[in-house]
Amino acid sequence: MQTLEIKVPDNKTRLVKEVLKEFGVSVKVKKEKATPNTDTIAAMDELKAGKGKKFKNVEELFNSI
Repeated sequence: MQTLEIKVPDNKTRLVKEVLKEFGVSVKVKKEKATPNTDTIAAMDELKAGKGKKFKNVEELFNSI
């Protein structure tokens, strides 16, 4: 048995799965894990270091923007 990994656009997944099943191929969907970009990682590190801002309510948050 061989394993073949293919990337399929979300809107074509159902079609590809149906075709493969017609050929007797077992299908196992593996979702990719989202990886945060550098800006997001920097923001998370900033919060972990205690440098985030705290607001009493949503109005105070929006007034700060």
